[in-house]
Amino acid sequence: MRPARLTLAQFFFAATALAAVVMGVLLFAFLTASRRSILESSEHLRAAAARRIEERVAASLSQATDVLEAIERDANHGAMSTDDPTLVEARLFSAVQNAPHIADVTFTRGRRLGFDADGTAQLAPEARWQVSVFRASARPNTPILTRVVTTEDHRFVARRRERAVDAPLLAAPFIPEGAADDPTVHLTFSTPASESGYRHLHSSDLHYSELDAALPSMERRVVLSVQKSIDDAAGTFVGVLKVELLHATIDYELSRLKVDESDPADTHRVFLCDAHGWLVSRVSPNDVLELRGDDLRFAPTHAPPMITAALGFPGLAGVNDDHPDANGTVTVAGQPFLVTFHMVAGSQGWVIGIVVPAERYTRDLTLLRDRFLLAFAVITVLVLAVGGLVLGRVGRAFSRISTITTRMRGFDFAPANGTAPFRDVGEVMDGLERAKTAMRALGKYVPVDLVRDLYTANREPTLGGELRDMSILFTDIRGFTTVAEGLAPEVLAPALGRYLEAMIASVHSTGGTIDKLIGDGVMAFWNAPARHPDHAKRACESILTCLEATEKLFASEAWAGLPPFFTRYGLHTDTVLVGHFGAPDRLSYTLMGDGVNLASRLEALGKQYGVATLVSEAVVERVKGDFVFRQVDLVAVKGKTQGVRVYELLGRAGLDGPKLALARTYERALEAYFARDFARARELIAAQLEDGPSATLDARCVHFQESPPPPGWTGVFVATEK
Repeated sequence: MRPARLTLAQFFFAATALAAVVMGVLLFAFLTASRRSILESSEHLRAAAARRIEERVAASLSQATDVLEAIERDANHGAMSTDDPTLVEARLFSAVQNAPHIADVTFTRGRRLGFDADGTAQLAPEARWQVSVFRASARPNTPILTRVVTTEDHRFVARRRERAVDAPLLAAPFIPEGAADDPTVHLTFSTPASESGYRHLHSSDLHYSELDAALPSMERRVVLSVQKSIDDAAGTFVGVLKVELLHATIDYELSRLKVDESDPADTHRVFLCDAHGWLVSRVSPNDVLELRGDDLRFAPTHAPPMITAALGFPGLAGVNDDHPDANGTVTVAGQPFLVTFHMVAGSQGWVIGIVVPAERYTRDLTLLRDRFLLAFAVITVLVLAVGGLVLGRVGRAFSRISTITTRMRGFDFAPANGTAPFRDVGEVMDGLERAKTAMRALGKYVPVDLVRDLYTANREPTLGGELRDMSILFTDIRGFTTVAEGLAPEVLAPALGRYLEAMIASVHSTGGTIDKLIGDGVMAFWNAPARHPDHAKRACESILTCLEATEKLFASEAWAGLPPFFTRYGLHTDTVLVGHFGAPDRLSYTLMGDGVNLASRLEALGKQYGVATLVSEAVVERVKGDFVFRQVDLVAVKGKTQGVRVYELLGRAGLDGPKLALARTYERALEAYFARDFARARELIAAQLEDGPSATLDARCVHFQESPPPPGWTGVFVATEK
């Protein structure tokens, strides 16, 4: 009875249960859930901050709208005369003076007569003029200037009033500028004055102020504008009012914003961009303006990497009025950053962007994780220390198992002894030994190469075969029945065993496969399961090796003076079916086909000529130059009408002496026989009638001398016996 031993699974569970529970429950349940919850909360925080920022941006943008609506009310109620440029200048000057973020206010006068077919306003040629009150630059405490465009002698001319800082309305006279363009043809007038744009508010994206066209781009003001048609108290169109807001207002508002007002070191970065990822606000003071399409955008010169990555976020392109929000994660130098985008309602497709390192929200969780991992590492070390003692013993056992399986893969099934520290390992080793015993036994019943192929492929044999070029050998002991009757069973069985052992070893030495033992006979073949292109040569070599091995056996002491066996060999090469045949639960790896029958017939035919070996012409054609043969006859074996040339295998290439001379004399006699010159044939072999084939041929010649063959006789000998 086997002693009870702890299983490897039981020991492993005892050593690792604590680590598995701690890792599973704490790491996955707590850390994963907590991280998800924290990141979801941070998303809500950023979304709320984006809405607050949107309100601030909208409030900044509304400054221009508020100024426009205030002046519009004055015009609608008659509080501002729209017929006198001087009175208009006074009202516009007051508006700019009281709104520090307004870049300029421009009123363009025109008397509309109607609309053409395209809806464009048709204006009277007279009463066209424009008044612009504007700040000299975007810098604070700059003078407020006035520019007036009127008509003189049917052409437009411009005048400018340049005041000092904080100077009153009429502090400086007008200075002529020269010729000017018709202000009513500009889109900022024609669009609001058109039939489709009438009484609608029109806004524009970032652009340079038109009043700064003569200045270098670095000195020109960047503005946003709103325009609207203006009616007087009677509801009659009198012109278009345009108000421009300094873009610096947006930058100023964004610079003051924080997502987390309670954190002085807030790491959130806020910026304004469009859906293309182009900046509408500066992210650094040195950012430069570039024209992107029809709009101005800022090109960052030293943008923080996390803002650059955020601008490349794929979800940004999908932000629009229908889908105003997008959230996600970008990676910079291996560090994750959280991004949030929110569309600014009523803007020119502007999007508020917020980006922040994910670590800002997860740092406490990360610290907790690190502490947990440290504790888990300590536990793991303890488990490994204890488990190492056990695994050392298990490793040695597995090493023995590995050695055994390696030898088995090399088809070495020799028994091995050894003990195992655990029941599981011991059962595995016992199973391997049983498998090796079964494989050793199996190899004695079926071809060894077949067993090796099935073992290597780890598959079971299935019914079926394939056509393959094969060399097939049959052997038989002449008069074995008579020999067996003269020997006691206890003498015959060992003798036959030693004989077959020598035969089988000779076949195996040339790569042949033993198909079956038929009493005292052997059926073998070459080129299956292992492929050997020179299988015919191997088969011939095997016959000679068998002859040498049995001759040595018969002369040895092990044969104990018993009479030697005379073995006949029949060899043929042909394409036959080779594979697993029989029933699904009882298979035999063997050959099927006419070529198999011919090989068997050749072995039996040898007794009619008194020769040990008969091979077919197909074999001789394959091994020319390697062996010496003599043609014995042209035979139609039993069951066949077509003649086959059969040969006796004499020996290896280089054979010489009386045996070869006798064979060549016989072949010349055989040629005379086929030529119907029976007398000449008998004359040639008269001195060698002790030779079996010569004696057989002589008897046939005597027969045909007495009873000549009929016309059309080809010399084919028709065998009537198997």
